[in-house]
Amino acid sequence: MPESRPSRFIDTDQGLAAMLAELAGEPALALDTESNSFHAYFERVCLIQLSTRRADYAIDPLKVDLKPLGAVFADPSREIVLHAADYDVRSLKRDFAFRFTRLFDTMLAAKVLGRPEVGLAALVRDNFGVKLAKEHQRSDWGRRPLTREQVAYAHMDTRYLLPLRDLLEAELVRTGRLAAAQALFDKQLACEPRPKQFDEDGFRRVRGFRALERDARAVLRALYLVREERARAADRPPFKIFGDEAMLELARRLPRSCDELARVKGLGHSTIRRDGEAIVAAIVGALSSSATAA
Repeated sequence: MPESRPSRFIDTDQGLAAMLAELAGEPALALDTESNSFHAYFERVCLIQLSTRRADYAIDPLKVDLKPLGAVFADPSREIVLHAADYDVRSLKRDFAFRFTRLFDTMLAAKVLGRPEVGLAALVRDNFGVKLAKEHQRSDWGRRPLTREQVAYAHMDTRYLLPLRDLLEAELVRTGRLAAAQALFDKQLACEPRPKQFDEDGFRRVRGFRALERDARAVLRALYLVREERARAADRPPFKIFGDEAMLELARRLPRSCDELARVKGLGHSTIRRDGEAIVAAIVGALSSSATAA
């Protein structure tokens, strides 16, 4: 593949229309998405990457009306190629109600072929001798403006998918496994978004829970619930409110004031300033309820 090829960042409806005109007649498109799941409680798709055999595109769904793109993905004459399609398909259905008619999943194809490593980076390395960068893997894709480096990184996730698809399909045909792979691709078409659900008993899976005494377990549960409440209100992932280790340390030390919180490992000044009173109230309330129930 050529190292230099056209790439476009689409952040206007006019730009999207021009891109769609360029895609007309393309029999296959490589597709990937970037979401902000590491930075928001309610994640959403923040970037959509497409590649043809000649060019790369990155579309900003926070600025562009994507309705016209739906017909491209639903067109039965066009194959959409993804790696580990499940997450992307569910996300695009959830956020934009897109539907897909034909998929090729390079990860599933590699699994059917018995490849020892089926990650995209490994497959690109083994087949094209290219090392994909990982430094922007957990970027805040919901923050604008995106940097040139972020967009360049995103392009690389689709640039090699079409030639990789060709290599894998040829091997599937040669080994008589294409039908088995196609059955898995077709199954992906039917996957639907999973509603976000909160497990109220999830605190029991925190490492170290079993070693806690009864009162400390009650406190851990209360902290787990208040963390969830604060995460929803702030639209931040729960681990960014405070982590499991800090939550466990709070349950062990049982601080009763914001001053005492400052001595708990894993709680920064900003966390105490923002959520300290709620944390202390959760601890005191849990201990009071536990004593009453005893």
